[in-house]
Amino acid sequence: MSKSELRNEIPSLVSRLIQLPSVNPPGYTINVANFIRDWLSEHGFTSETKEYAKDKPNVIAKVGNGKPVLILNGHMDVVPPGDESRWVYPPFSGKIVEGRVYGRGATDMKGGLAIIMIVFAELTPIIEKLGSGSLIFSATADEETGGHPGVEALVKDGVLIGDAAIVAEPSGSSRYYIGEKGLCQVKIVARGKPAHGSLPVLGENAIMRLIKAITRTEELINDFNKGIKLPSELMDAIKNSAEVYLETARASGLNLSLSDFEEVVSTVSFNPGVIRGGSKINMVPDYAELELDMRIPPGVSPSQVINHLRNGLCGVADVETLDASEPNYTSPSEVIARLVHEGIERVLGLTPKPIIVTGATDGRYLRARGIPTVVYGPGELALAHAYNEYVTVDDLIKTHDVMLYAIKRFFGTLA
Repeated sequence: MSKSELRNEIPSLVSRLIQLPSVNPPGYTINVANFIRDWLSEHGFTSETKEYAKDKPNVIAKVGNGKPVLILNGHMDVVPPGDESRWVYPPFSGKIVEGRVYGRGATDMKGGLAIIMIVFAELTPIIEKLGSGSLIFSATADEETGGHPGVEALVKDGVLIGDAAIVAEPSGSSRYYIGEKGLCQVKIVARGKPAHGSLPVLGENAIMRLIKAITRTEELINDFNKGIKLPSELMDAIKNSAEVYLETARASGLNLSLSDFEEVVSTVSFNPGVIRGGSKINMVPDYAELELDMRIPPGVSPSQVINHLRNGLCGVADVETLDASEPNYTSPSEVIARLVHEGIERVLGLTPKPIIVTGATDGRYLRARGIPTVVYGPGELALAHAYNEYVTVDDLIKTHDVMLYAIKRFFGTLA
C-alpha cells in the first residue's frame, strides 16, 4: 500500500477501531489489540503483546536500530457511552458523516491511535533504509483508569524507554500539550463522640467538626496558592491553556474570564467530591469524612500540599492520602517539542500553542522516566467523554501531516 493510500485509509481505520468496543470498566483490550496486531501483520510488521492484567494486553512494535529512539503511544480503552439513546448515531457505529467520524473514542482516542498506526507504517521503510534510529509503536491498556497495567508497567519493565515520545491524545491540530497538573486526592477525617440525638450536648458531632475542617482546608489551600512559584518557561503555556479553557466555557454559555482560567491552571484546585458521615438521624455522629480532589501545578509537589494540610488541621481533623501523582512537563526547548511546534507552523501555517492540561495522561509515566514527551493528536478536549463524540477528518489529516513532518525531522530524514 502506497503512502497516499495509507493516508486515505485514516477515516475508515478510525471507524473500524470505534466498532471494536473497549469500554473501561472493565477495560478489556483483547479485541482492539488483536485487530491492531493483524493490521500490522498485513502491512508487514511483527509485534508482541505484553499483558500485566488479565485481558488487558498491550501491543508493541519496533523498527530500526540504535538511537535516537522515538516512542509513539496511544491507548485502546474508552469510557462508557452512557445513555445510548442520547447519541445521534449508535456509539460504536463509527459512522462517517459530513467529514466527521462519530462514536465513543473517536476523539479519545481511537482517532489518535489510527494516526500513529498509519505514521508507523509510512515511516518504517525510511527509517530502516537510512538506519537513522528506532521507532516504537505502542497501543496500550487502561489509561482511563490510571494506566497501571499499561504505560506505567511498560515503562517500569523497560519496554517503553526512549529519547522522546509523542502521545496522540486529543490536542487539536494547532495545539500540543507540554505538561499536565499533578493529582492530589486526600481524605479529611473528623471524629467525635456518640450520644443520643435528643441530648447532643453529651456528644461531639463529627459532621459539625468536618464542616469546620472543610472551611479551614479551603483557607489553607488559598494560603498555599499565594506562595506558588511557577517555572518561568511555562508562562506562555499557562496563558495559552487559559485561553483554550475560556473558549470552551464560552461555547457552553458560561460567563467566566481569562484570569479565572489562569488561576485554574496555575494554582492548586479545591474540589470536595464526596462526604460521608453519621449512621442514624437520632444519633450524634462520631465519624465523618470528606474525599477531596486537588490538581497540582508544575513547581509544586503533592507532598508539600499534604504536609501543609496536616499542619493546618492538626487537632481538628486527620488527613489521609488516597492518590497522588507529580505534576510534570517537558521543556518547550526540548527537540521533540520544537519539532511539533515547527510542524504546526510549516505544514499548517498556523500559530502553535503549547498548553498545560488540568487532567492526566499516560505521558506522565514517560516524563517520570526522563523521556521528553509531547501530547499531540486529533480531536478536541471538549468532545472527550461527551455524547455524540466525533473527530473531524480534517483534524485527522492535519495532525497526521504535522506528526509525519516532526518525526521525519527527528530522524534527520527531512531537510
